[in-house]
Amino acid sequence: MSAPVLVVGAGPSGLFLAAELRLAGVEVTVLERSPDRSTGENLRAHMLHARAADLLDLRGLMDPLRKEDPPVWPMIHFGNFWLDLSKLLATEHSLMIPQANTVRVLEERARELGADIRRGHTLTAVERGPDDDADDVAVRVSGPDGEYDLTAAYLVGCDGENSTVRALAGFATRRGSISWYGLLADFDEADGEWESANYPTGIFAVVPHPVHPTRVRLMTMEFGRLPDDPEAAETVDELRASIARITGRDLTVGQPDWIYRYSGLTQLVTSYRRGRVFLVGDAAHVHYFGAGHGTSTSLHDAANLGWKLAGAINGWAPPGLLDTYHAERHPVGDRVRMSTDAQLALQYPPETIGPLRDMFGELVAFEDVNDHLVRTITEVRYPISYPGRRFKPASAHPLLGRPVPAVDVDTSGGAVTLTGTLHGGRGVLVDASGGTLRRPDLTGWAGRLDVVTAEPSTELDAAALLVRPDGVVAWVDRTGTDAAGLELALTTWLGAPGGDDTTPAEAGR
Repeated sequence: MSAPVLVVGAGPSGLFLAAELRLAGVEVTVLERSPDRSTGENLRAHMLHARAADLLDLRGLMDPLRKEDPPVWPMIHFGNFWLDLSKLLATEHSLMIPQANTVRVLEERARELGADIRRGHTLTAVERGPDDDADDVAVRVSGPDGEYDLTAAYLVGCDGENSTVRALAGFATRRGSISWYGLLADFDEADGEWESANYPTGIFAVVPHPVHPTRVRLMTMEFGRLPDDPEAAETVDELRASIARITGRDLTVGQPDWIYRYSGLTQLVTSYRRGRVFLVGDAAHVHYFGAGHGTSTSLHDAANLGWKLAGAINGWAPPGLLDTYHAERHPVGDRVRMSTDAQLALQYPPETIGPLRDMFGELVAFEDVNDHLVRTITEVRYPISYPGRRFKPASAHPLLGRPVPAVDVDTSGGAVTLTGTLHGGRGVLVDASGGTLRRPDLTGWAGRLDVVTAEPSTELDAAALLVRPDGVVAWVDRTGTDAAGLELALTTWLGAPGGDDTTPAEAGR
């Protein structure tokens, strides 16, 4: 056994997951087929959404990225309709951060914590594990020195839209009906005849380079089409042909410094888990891109799964905890699918979308519609409930199931920001009752729970909060009298006191 958890893919989600596992003391091996971190694929994405930044803040990982003073992008588009963020910038925006920078910070953190990251190693077979009766996962790997076998307690595919794990482990997938295909290319300067525009069958755009301000990035996007040969190397002739099909013009194109092809169909696996195999990020959900939502959704997948896997490995996870990964994240992936498919339907096929776009353009002018579309994908909220104590939406506290807010509270040691109390990757009980909170003996959850005692806060509107390791508020007590509810929430998410009521194998079933 190389490590209890084997992660395939060293993109943002795989590296964040590896860091989460190591933070909990779990050994993890990461396989990445690319030998070099600075590959072209890492240059294609250059937006980090506010919700992803919030998540990285929970572990103190945004600090090195903010030191580079990334520009704030104050707009977001929905099917090429620009949405107004002027009234929402405090919480809704994107940071112009190249994905290569995010990957660098995450890999440095994962290695610092002791993750075994093997670049140039490719998964070639999954020989055991995608069934409920397996006791472990067995895989075959091809590395620089030849092939070798690995076993692990769990296998996690973080290997992107063309996921090898998804294919080899036999995950069922629902596919969309509208395909997309395009190219990105970087040039030293823009020719005068290059003009950005929307066309009936696609988009042609020239935008500032995400890293080098004196250079430009050219983009094509064609709807209802896939590349003739997705495995062939990208060429200037392919780029010129794509431009010609979209614009109807044969534009002069020189030699780009970098060129990248992207294409796909919407895909969503029917289950994020098969036995001891899990999928995270683009391996689970492939969708039309836009505004950094793919990275944000993938990082939240990893955050949701990481502490649950750690609980299973470390022996304290209550039965069924691992199943909550699919229960909580699959609806999020399905909502992303719905939203991005709707955006495709607003752009293709051209012969039918004209009136729809005209009407939609009128709708987005309404502030409520604008705000709803902005938050369609970005909002994170899970339907937290407990047996016999079901929380109804009308009566539930607005923080329940949501990420803990970045609220400052006063403690005996001075003011602290609640998001900063999650840096250790453990659950947090926030006692803002002023000393009146009724709570059980917490010693049985030592090592899984931190306690923050603070002065009452009007911003929280609660005497106490229980925050899961992924930053999600799992229990709220407005009065400070619900000791039974707190104990139930602790046991539901952090296991029984002492943690010896379950074994890793039982927790994983």
